[in-house]
Amino acid sequence: MKFIILIFTIISLALCAPDEAPSGDQYDTDNLLKVRDCEEEKNLPASEKAEWWDWKVPANPTECYIDCIFQKYGWLSGEGGSIVNSAVEASYAAVGHSNPSSASCNPSKSGCSKADELYACLLNADGQKFKDAFDGNRDAK
Repeated sequence: MKFIILIFTIISLALCAPDEAPSGDQYDTDNLLKVRDCEEEKNLPASEKAEWWDWKVPANPTECYIDCIFQKYGWLSGEGGSIVNSAVEASYAAVGHSNPSSASCNPSKSGCSKADELYACLLNADGQKFKDAFDGNRDAK
């Protein structure tokens, strides 16, 4: 009986383990190709990559990773720059959404941390709409 419990415990732990880092075929939109570029530029560790791909903000994110992505998207004007609301709105519109919460997201941090704060705010405020705009694909998972 203890053996069966042990087997079920191992199986459940395996199922609860974080997702693996994405493979090449998962970078299937122009936006996700930009994400891959930033992952490579910032030498993002696989464990952190898996957290981001699971829509979680890591406790200690790689410095300027999200800032890199948002600059490539045109959502920020330069490193730690101001939010370009028109670009955020255009990304939302491209996947059939409107009214992003970027205007209500007022990051208080400076530098690259501003992008991390904006990411978390948009994810919390807009959920699926943000995921779609971020991925460049409606109904992103």
